Amino acid sequence: MNLIMRLLALLTWLMWSSAVLPAGSSSVLADQTQPVRAGADQRVAASSTVAAKAPLRVAIASVAPFVMPQTAVPEGFSIDLWTEIARRMGVQFVWTKVATQAELLPSVKRGDADVAIAAITMTPEGERVVDFSLPYFDSGLQILVRTQNENSFMSAIHSTPWAAIGQLVAMTVVIVFILANLVWLLERRNDKAFQKPYWRAIGEGLWVTMLIIATGEHGERDKAGLWKRILVPAMWLIGVLLIAQLTATVTSSQTVARLASSIRGPNDLPGKSIATVPGSIAAEYLTRRDMKFTPVLTAKAARDLLMRGDVQAIVYDAPTLQYWAAQQGNDMFTVVGPIFRPEKYGIAIANGNAIRKSINETLLAMYVDGTYEQIYGKWFSSSK
Repeated sequence: MNLIMRLLALLTWLMWSSAVLPAGSSSVLADQTQPVRAGADQRVAASSTVAAKAPLRVAIASVAPFVMPQTAVPEGFSIDLWTEIARRMGVQFVWTKVATQAELLPSVKRGDADVAIAAITMTPEGERVVDFSLPYFDSGLQILVRTQNENSFMSAIHSTPWAAIGQLVAMTVVIVFILANLVWLLERRNDKAFQKPYWRAIGEGLWVTMLIIATGEHGERDKAGLWKRILVPAMWLIGVLLIAQLTATVTSSQTVARLASSIRGPNDLPGKSIATVPGSIAAEYLTRRDMKFTPVLTAKAARDLLMRGDVQAIVYDAPTLQYWAAQQGNDMFTVVGPIFRPEKYGIAIANGNAIRKSINETLLAMYVDGTYEQIYGKWFSSSK
């Protein structure tokens, strides 16, 4: 009986333990878990706050006068426009510089930047990879050529490729000096005029060399040896080639200058030598019409090509060409023909970014209150 009572007591205790202990354990675990969850929630909230305060990354690329090149602090029409937009929206931002305009949209697509602004043409292809704001600038393509000065003499001076002539003259001096040394080596044993100190003898050699180039003769027809008979015509031929090269350099530059004057619009471009920026709307326009072009990456490179006569025209965005012409002066470059291939510039925004609506609302407000016109007037003439 006692044994049975003890067994019943043991069973009763075991049943009570199984019913009470788990509940207690769960309560303890719950009490331990609550601080962990609270800490996690605090960290998530903190990270959200940091993300909300993170400055926008704004990609820019040099294209005057929208983003001016070679400035310590970014300047330009698009720079001023975005700075005002960000101020009104109350957002912080940092500039992210990319090498060329063609890299702006990819930088936004990859997530390297949140926004991009410069002189970005809004296209269906671009809309597939980014979102665009409302357009903020009407543009198009135009043509830049060298100015045809009414004074024929000054026109000839401006179109002369002085750099190429300088290189040719330097090369000529070196060649003539080498030829003078050859003459000195051949004549120093037999001709008393060459039996002098080196530099005086080389002076005689230079004089003889110039005479040979000018007349094709040395003056000793009967006594000339084998090497002299070879050297004299060779020197004369070299002189002829140098003079021919000089003539070709000057005349080709003058010819290009005259041909450039015949460009009055896009219909005159076929058959002409053209420069533009690869990956641009201008490059696409020329490629679709099977017109080859010389690629340039900087404004200076393009202007140098045009100034030297290496190309006859530059095809690019009208505002940029007008700015170049104004900076160089109308006596150097002229923008010709009407604006063709109309295009609009917009701000590129990462796909799905809610900031697009705020940017559009801010742009519209700037149009209404006249702020846009003030910024425009700072960088462009009053009439577009």
